[in-house]
Amino acid sequence: MGLFRSDQPGEQDGLQDKAATVELGETKETRGGSKGESEMTESEAYSFNPNDKDNQSALIQVCRRVRDCFKPVGLTLRHVLLRFGEDWIFLFLLGISMAIISFGLDVTIAKLQRMNLWVYDSLNNYLYLQYFSWVLYHVLLMMISAGVAKYISPQAAGSGIPELKVTLRGVVLAEFFTFRTFVAKLIGVTCTLAAGSTIFLGKVGPFVHMATILATLLGKLMVKIVGAKENPSRKYELLIAGAAVGVACCFVAPVGGVLFSVEATATHFAVRNYWRGFFAATCAALMFRLLAVIKSERETVAVLFNTNWRVEFPFDLPEYFSYALLGVVCGCVCCVYLFLHRVTLLFLNNNERVGKLLRNNKIVYAALVSFILASITFPHGFGQYMGGTRLTMKEHLEMFFNNVTWGIEELSVNVSASRQPPNPSYDNNFLQWMHPNMSAIEKLAIFIVLKFFMLLLANTMIIPAGYFLPVFVYGAGLGRLYGEIMAKIFPEGIISEGINIKITPAGYALAGAAAYSGAVTQTLSTALLVFELTGQMSHILPVLIAVLIANAISQSCQNSFFDLIIIIKKLPYLPKLTMGRSSAHDIRAEDFMITDLLYLVKGFKYKDVRNLLKTSELRQFPIVDAEESKILLGTVSRKTLSKRLSDQLSTERRIQFMLNRGGTENLDCSLTVNSMGENGSSRPRLPRTDTSEAVDSAYSVQETVSYDSEEVTKPRSEGRKRRPSKFRNQYLKLVEEWECQQLNEVVSMEELNIDSAPYRLVEKQTLYQVYDLFNLLGLRTAYVTSTGRLIGVVSLKEIKDAVQGSVKGTFAPRANKIQDGNEETISLHALSTPPTPRPSSS
Repeated sequence: MGLFRSDQPGEQDGLQDKAATVELGETKETRGGSKGESEMTESEAYSFNPNDKDNQSALIQVCRRVRDCFKPVGLTLRHVLLRFGEDWIFLFLLGISMAIISFGLDVTIAKLQRMNLWVYDSLNNYLYLQYFSWVLYHVLLMMISAGVAKYISPQAAGSGIPELKVTLRGVVLAEFFTFRTFVAKLIGVTCTLAAGSTIFLGKVGPFVHMATILATLLGKLMVKIVGAKENPSRKYELLIAGAAVGVACCFVAPVGGVLFSVEATATHFAVRNYWRGFFAATCAALMFRLLAVIKSERETVAVLFNTNWRVEFPFDLPEYFSYALLGVVCGCVCCVYLFLHRVTLLFLNNNERVGKLLRNNKIVYAALVSFILASITFPHGFGQYMGGTRLTMKEHLEMFFNNVTWGIEELSVNVSASRQPPNPSYDNNFLQWMHPNMSAIEKLAIFIVLKFFMLLLANTMIIPAGYFLPVFVYGAGLGRLYGEIMAKIFPEGIISEGINIKITPAGYALAGAAAYSGAVTQTLSTALLVFELTGQMSHILPVLIAVLIANAISQSCQNSFFDLIIIIKKLPYLPKLTMGRSSAHDIRAEDFMITDLLYLVKGFKYKDVRNLLKTSELRQFPIVDAEESKILLGTVSRKTLSKRLSDQLSTERRIQFMLNRGGTENLDCSLTVNSMGENGSSRPRLPRTDTSEAVDSAYSVQETVSYDSEEVTKPRSEGRKRRPSKFRNQYLKLVEEWECQQLNEVVSMEELNIDSAPYRLVEKQTLYQVYDLFNLLGLRTAYVTSTGRLIGVVSLKEIKDAVQGSVKGTFAPRANKIQDGNEETISLHALSTPPTPRPSSS
């Protein structure tokens, strides 16, 4: 412990005595611990029993023997994993685990929905009690779901696919892949799905999120067992496999699940990861079907929705035009839906009162929305005119894919009491679409119109929920309505070449589900998804036509549903480049790069670092070799510079400087020693100055003394007197002299953690090339060089502006801006002479 020298013997002796006392106290505390601990040790000495020590040693020996017994098992497991590859076992466990969770969730949801209907039917003679039970059931479930997302894990809210897209691009989202989020997501999506078609939300997105979380946790476990190290590329592979498993668990479609997960989450996909996704998805789908057979829900491992369409001549050539028209209808309805969804979310985010109310009262808002939706779908109320209010999402798809023309089927049903709404029978779901005063097609039309706006309202709730299954079911209903209208217009079918082929409304439902859901998510793999769901490959060509046309309309007018959420949440992500336009190939990096940037010249000083940290908020800074050549040597992070400057101006170095000076005898009144603190440490305390007493110099004491200082301001003791001004001024001059000396020292390049190979671009690279590099490598910033000379920098913001300008046709190259402004915009500033701010042109 270093002390300041003092010329007064009495004061020096007093300080030495205090130091000796402190050292003695520290020695006692170190040797004996606290007073209570030492007394307890002394009292236990009288009651010491040698048998206790023998028992402890015996227990330790037993634990060691057990560990030695299991050690060969662990070594054998590690050898097996290394011998056959840990990826196979990991993917198998991932698929089996998610299939068990998905099947168990479906069973739980089915029991909850049956319980709700049993309570509802038991109150058949009490209309108000029926309404109360119906509304209370849905409100409680939504409140629980919103509460889970608010109190357990806020990252569990929403679908999870938009955040996964951002994560696969290289952005780290905290708390998104934790076990806490997994539990919250599981509880929340259980409550959401138990609400059935009333709330009209799905499970695909949450299961993709949960599968990626489970993949991350299993990956960490495998790394510990094998003894390997984690790396970003392996994490990317785990997330891709988890996304494929999540989709496969929901639809029992391994091929469509892999392709949909690739389209929905990744901008670039490595072919080497295909086998991981297919293997894990196949294990999940097979396990899900085996569990259904074991539980006697299915007789054999078959498709999810059985159909009996005719395969020989399911449609004729003129119907291709009809399917193309359905694709146009789905694309236009999708654009309206995405537009209204974007306007609704922007209103909730931009309106201060509504946004604050929604953020602070998520549970109340979820209860209000669920109350409105439950009141609309009340079976004995307005819900009797909608149709299917008592059916689940799966039962809706079974009805829409059923190969029966509704207009003909309802004529065969006798008008009896069984047609009175709502029909409580569970044997025939078609009776839920019948009404004495309305046809099934009219109820389906009301269902399509109301569900469009109800889905928009349900999407505003901050709860764990998926958004793909609702648009999939809605598209199936839209296609079914289109097919029923076609069957009404052509009751005998379309006659071509003398062959009379009747209209199959279920085929239009299949095409509508694929086209509408594909347009909303802007994916094409939904076509393959519906084929795996139904096992019908006869309609592959008309379904693909509808999907392609709907996608073309959607991509030309709106962003996808998941990209829209990314934009609303302001997550770092690049928009899509519009295909079919050559303007992006004509835009060069030099046309949109930033040329007004700061850089460090080799041999820079600490004063340059301080000026840089005060004038800029960038995370990294380039270093060049000389002012004339500007050859890029590398980059250094802001964190590294801040730490180096803090160490250079640290309190310890300042105190050591004061101790080493020969003239400290003149500062005896200015330097004092504090008494011991609670942590047993003692160090000299330096006085602080007021703003009015700061010395006017090039490097102000008030700026440098307080920068990154470790001193803590404490109230002045009562017995402490104000120091004379002459000693304080003398002390300030010494501090100023020391800081000027420290700031004028050259920063050693060897002591800095420099990235000597930052990502670089050539000024002639096109926008397409830069866009692909940023997406493929997950870049945030890249420097533009010309034969090694630093000329600019490109970040995500510049690429976003360039992409949007090229799509809208409003992009103006930098060369045109120079001619219009008649000024030179290339201005690289060395940090030795900070740039002066330019006056705005406005």
